[in-house]
Amino acid sequence: MNFEQITKEINEIYEDIVRFRRELHKIPELSGKERETSRKVAEKLKDLPLTIRENVGGNGILAELTGGKPGRTILLRADMDALPIAEDTGLAYSSEHPGAMHACGHDMHTAMLTGIATVLSKHKEELAGTVKFMFQPAEELSPTGGSRAMMEAGILENPKVDEAYAMHVFGVPTGTIAFRPGVANSRSDRIEIVITGKSAHGSLPNEGADAIVAAAGVVTTLQSIISRNLGPSENAVITIGKINGGDRYNVIPDKVILEGTVRTFSDEVVNRIKSRLGNIVKDIAAAHGCAGELHYYDGYDFIWNDPDLSQKLIGSLTPLLGKENIRIQEFPLPTGEDFSFVTKKVPSVFFWIGTECAANKGKCILHNAKFTPDEETIRTGMNIMCKLVCDRMSL
Repeated sequence: MNFEQITKEINEIYEDIVRFRRELHKIPELSGKERETSRKVAEKLKDLPLTIRENVGGNGILAELTGGKPGRTILLRADMDALPIAEDTGLAYSSEHPGAMHACGHDMHTAMLTGIATVLSKHKEELAGTVKFMFQPAEELSPTGGSRAMMEAGILENPKVDEAYAMHVFGVPTGTIAFRPGVANSRSDRIEIVITGKSAHGSLPNEGADAIVAAAGVVTTLQSIISRNLGPSENAVITIGKINGGDRYNVIPDKVILEGTVRTFSDEVVNRIKSRLGNIVKDIAAAHGCAGELHYYDGYDFIWNDPDLSQKLIGSLTPLLGKENIRIQEFPLPTGEDFSFVTKKVPSVFFWIGTECAANKGKCILHNAKFTPDEETIRTGMNIMCKLVCDRMSL
C-alpha cells in the first residue's frame, strides 16, 4: 500500500466529511456542554474497527486503532467546543444555537479527525502500532481546559503514547502549514484585581476613598512591568480587558473589579511578573487610600514542539506540501492552547494549517463572528495527518 492510495481514499470521503463538518457547525456547543457533538462523533465512528471510550474527562472521546503489527503509539488531537459568539457569516449552515458559533474552527478539526480515522481504519492490519484519536472538550475553557481531565482519565497510557500531534486552522493560505520548533506560543494566564475603597457622594470625594481613581492608577502602572522590568530580548503581554465598578454617575463606588490576561514565554518571566503585579496592585491602591487584592490564575502553559520530532515532520510533509509551504515561525505567537499540557508529557508537535483562499480573504480571523474557513483545508488536513502516521508507523 502506498500513500497515493490513501490520498485517493481521502478524496472519496471528502464530500461526506464536509457534510459532517456542516452538521457540527449548525450545533455549536460551549465548553463542557458538547454532548450532542460528542454523540455525533461517536455515531460517525461506531462502524469502524476502533475501540471507543466515551465521556472521557467530561464529553471527550478516545478512539483507538490497533494495528496488525507492533510499533509506536501516536495520538492525534481535535477539539470540539465552540465560542459564545453570535454568528454573522450568512452561510446556509450557520449556527442554529443563538449566541454560539464555531468561530475557532473546532468543527473543522473534529471533522478532519473523523475522516483521518475512517481512512486509517481501512489499513488497520498494515499499521505498525496504535493510533489514538483524541476528541477533546473544553479547549476554550481557560484556565481549566479539557486536556488535563482526559489525561487524568488515562488517555496517554495503555498503551503509552510515544508522540502526539495537533493542528489548528489559521489565516494563512490553504495548502500551507506554520509552526515553530521549541516554544511555539505563550503561556495564557488570567488575572482578577479587586480594588476596595469607601463610597461617597460624587460632590464630596474627600469623604470617600475612590476605587475608580485607584483602579485607573493600577491599569496605567501595570504597563511599566513590560517597559521597565523585562529585558530587551524578553517578551510578555499584560492586558486588562474588563472593568466593572460603580452604579451611578454621581456616586463614588467602594469597589472596582478588573479582569485581564498575562501572556508569557518562559517560567522565569511569569514569576517576575506575578511578583510585580502583586506589589503594584497593593501599593497603588494604598496610595489612594484603598485596598488592592490580586487573584492570579495559572492558565494554559506554553506549547513545546519537540525539536527532533519537528524536523521529522518537516521531512515527512515536504514531499506532500512543498518546502515553500512549510513556514517556520520566527517568534512564538501570544496565543493560548490547551494542547500545551500534552506537549509537556510526550514528544509532540502542534502546527497551524492554512485555511485562507481568494474566496474568504479577510474572513479568517479566529474568534470572529464572520470566521469562514476554506473547507478545502479538510482535504489538506486529512492528507497531512495520514502522511505523518504512515511515515511514523511505516505503513
